[in-house]
Amino acid sequence: MLTIKKLSECKLDEALIAWNSGFEGYYFDASMDVDRFFARFGLENLSPSLSIIAFDGEKPVGILLSGLKKINGKNIAWNGGTGVATAYRRIGVGKLLIDKAVDLYKEADVEISTLEALSENTRAIKLYEQKGYKKVDEVIHLRNDVVPEFYGSQDYQAIYTSAHDAQFFSMYQTDTPWQSQWFSMKEGQALQLIDSEGKTVAYGLFKRQFDADGTLKSVIVTHCYVREDVSVNNNLIDSLFSHLFPPSITNYECTVAFFLISNKRIYHYLLEKGFTRKVNQVWMKRLVKEGVKMYGS
Repeated sequence: MLTIKKLSECKLDEALIAWNSGFEGYYFDASMDVDRFFARFGLENLSPSLSIIAFDGEKPVGILLSGLKKINGKNIAWNGGTGVATAYRRIGVGKLLIDKAVDLYKEADVEISTLEALSENTRAIKLYEQKGYKKVDEVIHLRNDVVPEFYGSQDYQAIYTSAHDAQFFSMYQTDTPWQSQWFSMKEGQALQLIDSEGKTVAYGLFKRQFDADGTLKSVIVTHCYVREDVSVNNNLIDSLFSHLFPPSITNYECTVAFFLISNKRIYHYLLEKGFTRKVNQVWMKRLVKEGVKMYGS
């Protein structure tokens, strides 16, 4: 008999077994050890009391992780991964997990639920659509193994702060995927470009990673936005990326992650600079509370 328990009521090894068996044979290796698995809860603001595990008797056979955050005045839940053990797929375990998660969202006064699904995982996307989720955008990951040449402009002043401060930027975009947001950028930084009138005209969130010897290994950018009314050419965008991906005596990997393809101007700019799509996802939302505006959340 299948039962559902909150992760907060389960043992650590039960949660880990549920995750690793639930993502066995996935499109990429999603397996984790116990330290990495539970580090996600702090790094990605996941909630043990909103996350659930499916059991067949005492055997963990499915899992759905969730986080909850107030974003732009709305309670937003995020599905951080739904997995079902191979032998239990296509018998309704996934549906059961989603239904139970939505029940918990309602109890927690969640207004909108969001998730990302790999574009090629059509079976999962179809299930989410059956459960009320709708595609609202595409989420992609872009990478360039060579640092492109950017041409900065002296017209803008660059100001660096912590990623935490980005939420207070006048042009901060709140309607973006969960893992791109400031609260998921632990130890990340924020960059603002300020014009001659003291106004923010562009910003980005990024994290730099270094080798053991201190050599810059990679830069990961999750937010990169410009004010569309400021410049009709790419001078502003070029200035933004000249700071996000600075020149270096050694090469490093450049990644733009959790990027919304609706950010068309920057998307086409990055393609022109040699970035290529590495991961393709759909971004989906579902209303949990009636009467709430789906978009611009």
